[in-house]
Formats: sequence, structure tokens, C-alpha cells
Amino acid sequence: MHMKKMIIKDLYNCDYITSDEELYPLQKWYNAVLDKTIDDVNVADVLRMFRQKEFMDIAYKKSVEFLQDNPFAGELYDGELMKKVSELNDDELKGLSSVLSEIVDKALIQNEKYEWIDDDEQKEFGELLKDLQKRLVKL
Repeated sequence: MHMKKMIIKDLYNCDYITSDEELYPLQKWYNAVLDKTIDDVNVADVLRMFRQKEFMDIAYKKSVEFLQDNPFAGELYDGELMKKVSELNDDELKGLSSVLSEIVDKALIQNEKYEWIDDDEQKEFGELLKDLQKRLVKL
């Protein structure tokens, strides 16, 4: 069976979280994500994968895909995914550095024209991009 068509539960050979009690929202998300294919994973899933340190290889791959489409992608706010990626350590960033460098370069240009709610957000995002760009060059 093609890897992209397999659900995450089968790719990782995981079990669902079961309990006699009501499952917590995070447990419900985990069970739901197990039923998804890699193609079904969305930005919110990727952000949760990073926060929970689960399925990191999928999180890396999908974050790059999403950022290539939209460097301002996020669940709760614009730029959230880029911010999360910028928080990865150097070892985690190393494998993504060449493609991320291209994304960051384009995002710096797009940030000038992007419709931010306020100027401070635009400035903060620009600084985040410049810092990430410097880190990527050193890798």
C-alpha cells in the first residue's frame, strides 16, 4: 500500500487511547489524527504535533509544504506555523535548512505587502524571519 494513503495509525503501528473516563481534548485529537493520511493532516495538526512532540517527521514535512503555500499559515494567528518552526533546535532545522531558506527569503518580501492587523505584528514577523534566516545560514 502506498505510504501516503496509509493512515497514521498503520504507518506508526500505534494504538488508540482508550479510557473508561471521558477523553481529554488532546487524547481525542490524537485518536482523530491516527485515522488521517499524511495528506489529510492540516496546519492545526502540525502545530499540535510540534507541541506534543508526536509524529515529528510528518510535522517537519507538512510544515514545509504549508509554509511554501503560505508563509503566514497558522491556527490561532497569522505566522504561527513559522514561529513554531523558528523555535526548533538546530538539529531539527538542519534537514529543512535549504528549503526553509527559500521560504524565508520569499516571506521577507511578502511580509512588506501582507495585510497585518497592526504594524507591530508585521515588524515582529519580519524580525522572526531575519533571525531564522541567520540561523539557517549557519547550519
